[in-house]
Amino acid sequence: MKTDLRITTAIAAALLAGACSQQNDDDWGETAQRATAICTDRNGQRVPDANCQQQRVAGGGGGGAANAFLWYYLARSSVIPYYGDRVGGGSFQRSANTPYFRAPAAAAMTRATAISRGGFGASARGFGGGHGGAGE
Repeated sequence: MKTDLRITTAIAAALLAGACSQQNDDDWGETAQRATAICTDRNGQRVPDANCQQQRVAGGGGGGAANAFLWYYLARSSVIPYYGDRVGGGSFQRSANTPYFRAPAAAAMTRATAISRGGFGASARGFGGGHGGAGE
């Protein structure tokens, strides 16, 4: 019995450690392997690159005031934000003589939101059987 408990505890600890490290990776997103241009809206949030397709990645600093979407330029090794996240660590003005590339397909993700699955609130009344009092 003691051997089973030790094995179970060791497996649980390994699974927990793996889950924690995976969550940490997901929090940071993809890292740019080279200078990267991503598309943003006027609020500085990342949107799909298709929104900026009328502008060339290698083109100017992101367009005029009439454009609803702008290219945002990240240096190599910068974190590529998820869709909907605010951009940071780069610039709307590209660096001279630097070729910029589109973000890799692996970086085309939206951050997952938390899902509420209930709990011990009002919905817990019926948990475990009958809904009536002791006389039921």
